[in-house]
Amino acid sequence: MDNLEEALKENGCNIVSISGGGDPLHEYEKHIDWYRKFFGIAHKRNVFFNGSMRPIPVEMHTSYMTDETAFPFYDCYRVVYHANSIDQLSHIRRTGNEIVRAVFVVTADYTIADIMDIALFVKNSTEIDELSFRQLVDDKYTEQHYLEDYLRMGHKKLWWYIEQNDYNLYYAENEVSGRYRDFEKEVL
Repeated sequence: MDNLEEALKENGCNIVSISGGGDPLHEYEKHIDWYRKFFGIAHKRNVFFNGSMRPIPVEMHTSYMTDETAFPFYDCYRVVYHANSIDQLSHIRRTGNEIVRAVFVVTADYTIADIMDIALFVKNSTEIDELSFRQLVDDKYTEQHYLEDYLRMGHKKLWWYIEQNDYNLYYAENEVSGRYRDFEKEVL
C-alpha cells in the first residue's frame, strides 16, 4: 500500500473496491493490520460522493457470507457478496448501514426459473438491497452470453445486468492499470 494514498489522489478516485486476485477476506484474521492501514488511508481522504464531502467510500467484494468471517462490514459503504446458490443468500446479514448487494455469475446451467427464484428471494429480503447478474468470463477473458436477452429485459427492474468490460482502475503491487489482466504473473 506504499503508493495507495498518492494513487487515489492522482487518479481522482471517488470510491475504492477491494476485490480480485482471489477473495480478499481469505484468512482475514492474518491480515487485520493490513486492513487497519487500508481503512486509515481511505478514511483520511475526503471526496465529493453522493452530494457531499465524505471519506472515500469502500466497497468490499467477497464470497464469504456474513456469518463466515469477523470482518467489519459496517466500515464499508457497500458489500458485494458473490454468491453461487440461492441458499447462500440466507447467510447474508447487514451489520451496519452498508448497502448490501448479491451478485451471481450466470453459467450454462442457469434457467429462467433459477434467475426468478433468486430475484424473488432478494426482493423479499430485508438484508439484501441490490441484485446483479453478470456473465461468466472464461480464462481467456471471453464473456459468455447465457440467458442474455432475458437478463437484459429484467435490467433496472428486478436486477442489474452487468456488462463485462474493464472500466475500473486497478491498483496492485504499488502500480495502477486500466486492465486487471496486466497484473497477471507469467507462468514459466
